[in-house]
Amino acid sequence: MLELWRFRQLITLADTGNFRRAADKLGITHGALSQTIAKMEKECRAPLFERRRHATVPTAYGETLLRAARTAVQTVADAGREISLMRNLQTGQLNVGIDPVLSEGLLAPTLAALLLQSPTLRFTTLPHNWRTMEEALASDQIDLFVGLAPDRQTDRLEYKTFNLVPPVFACRSGHAALKGETLTIDDLVTYPFGGGEVPDWLLMQFINAFPDRFPSLDSLREVFLTTHDLGLMRQLLSSTDIIGLVPEAIIDADIRGGQISKLPKLEQLPTLDIMGVVATREDRPTSPAAARLSSIVIEFANLGWRLHQEVLSEELRLERGGVVP
Repeated sequence: MLELWRFRQLITLADTGNFRRAADKLGITHGALSQTIAKMEKECRAPLFERRRHATVPTAYGETLLRAARTAVQTVADAGREISLMRNLQTGQLNVGIDPVLSEGLLAPTLAALLLQSPTLRFTTLPHNWRTMEEALASDQIDLFVGLAPDRQTDRLEYKTFNLVPPVFACRSGHAALKGETLTIDDLVTYPFGGGEVPDWLLMQFINAFPDRFPSLDSLREVFLTTHDLGLMRQLLSSTDIIGLVPEAIIDADIRGGQISKLPKLEQLPTLDIMGVVATREDRPTSPAAARLSSIVIEFANLGWRLHQEVLSEELRLERGGVVP
């Protein structure tokens, strides 16, 4: 085995052309260097250097080994520098699969936070959801996926789950549904109703709450209009009679601007449990950049969830006349 330290001795001798000068440069004895070269010649079964009157020069065999030695030493040095840059998130390419449902409310601020920390990091975002992310990870199209949790998990992937703030019901300002104090299931079937494409486990919460109205997933999907583009849903909310189930973050500016209004909670429907996930390959190490983004996503999601819970607690306290539950 020709270790790198012996390669460095070989290169230094070739560069200086003298055993004693090479040994001094390496900080070893002349004898130690001679033993290293002799052992390498024995292993290669060929003379590596020729001692001439004014210099020690590589033989043809030595030149062949030197080319490999220089490449190996340089490759390892480059790898070391790359590792240092990766560790400090100063370089690298990160391909992120982003669920459109979470792109504005969660992914935009987390990617912004990552770039503030590591402005030279390169990244690409690709739209995927729970249906397509497994194949995208398996085929190396993306390094990690952030989105709604899939209906099923596979042993090929590693999952980190987190709670998400439930979406809200919304419509255009001036919508007829705003005239009532409550939102009923009849409103949802009277007007167009929709949102982003969501997995079955979320729709099942509607079916469990309204089994007579929706006896199956198909019956609910016939009513629930879906879109991959929540920007389009935002435009539809402000200009049509559709009632949307959307993350509040994507319509916040429209609410403040008066184009869109939040509706009351749907009667008989418990608070929706929404689970997000960061998914990566089980059989491949996670890059430092991917690991950092994953931790930021979970930090932001947990912060939003805690603030949401605090708001709910305050609303409940006010409903009970200021009595803390």
